[in-house]
Amino acid sequence: MLIRTAYLKSPWQCTLRTIDLPNEIPEGHVLIRVEACGICGTDLSNAAEGTADWQPFGHEIAGVIHELGSNCEGLNVGDRVVLESAGFCGRCDLCRKGRVDLCNKAPHFWHAGPSMGFSEYMFAPACGVVRYEGLTPEAASLAEPAGVALDMVKTADIQHGDRVCVIGPGPIGLMAIPMALRSGAVKVVCIGRTRNQARLEAAARLGAEVLATDLSLIEHDELHRQFDRVLVTAPVSIIPEAISLLAYGGIISYIGIGAGSGTIQFDANDFHYRKLQLRSSFASPALYYPIVLNMLKNGTIPSDIIISHRLPLKDIQEAMTLCKEDKGQIVKVVVVPETDMKSNKGG
Repeated sequence: MLIRTAYLKSPWQCTLRTIDLPNEIPEGHVLIRVEACGICGTDLSNAAEGTADWQPFGHEIAGVIHELGSNCEGLNVGDRVVLESAGFCGRCDLCRKGRVDLCNKAPHFWHAGPSMGFSEYMFAPACGVVRYEGLTPEAASLAEPAGVALDMVKTADIQHGDRVCVIGPGPIGLMAIPMALRSGAVKVVCIGRTRNQARLEAAARLGAEVLATDLSLIEHDELHRQFDRVLVTAPVSIIPEAISLLAYGGIISYIGIGAGSGTIQFDANDFHYRKLQLRSSFASPALYYPIVLNMLKNGTIPSDIIISHRLPLKDIQEAMTLCKEDKGQIVKVVVVPETDMKSNKGG
């Protein structure tokens, strides 16, 4: 089968190729016709410096089962599905002890074939397929980053009455805002750079108080020791500054993938005496797809606020460049294989 698929190589090189996808579907896999795939911050980090050789990419995927391989019980051709980016095996010692969150040994789509989400078709293991209904494919493609946001929120252990600060108004930080409010936060403040106008406007629409600043958080005395929980989706270098925002007994939950240097320094004595905690969030395996799909369906996460741009697969280079150069107006870009799209705006 001849298909179009996008390949990525750093720095910032993207190409659309026609390849021959094997006709034989691997055992336990399905053939997916991709309907939508979102551009993730990880894609942008890989485009900047993380991919020395050409490779397929795209992992925020919604599609339709086009064909079944062997041993794919419970699935049907025509099912609309999203794909888990990683899964637990259910058989190892960790899984049998109930710690499925520490296992990611299940087969995944990252190396299942020569194409991934920015393509027309791809292979995916049946164990990582999650069916959905009642959503557009574009909205459903938010399930993967929404699951990341929910993992960060759960890691922070937000309690009723907590004051929460979200640092970094990217799609994951934005989706964490309504999750934090639904978890019982009485106040959510979202902090971002002044250039991120569209994202900060989205944060306000999602229920957060907004602070646009290019100053160090250390210089914002009014924020010091004001928050029970701080959620960081900005580069990890900001964590020492974020510590100053924590109230006594506060918790920072952070996501650090593709955020530059992972080395930070902070005053451990101050951290100790104020009974603070620093917790890393890493949503691998992906555990929360049914929950976040329901959040998308019932409007807890409004996809029309998160998705700002839609572009066809043929314009994948333009889509990546847009994310790189126009962060002030971009919230989330979703790529759709169809080439006869009437508009590149909206969800």
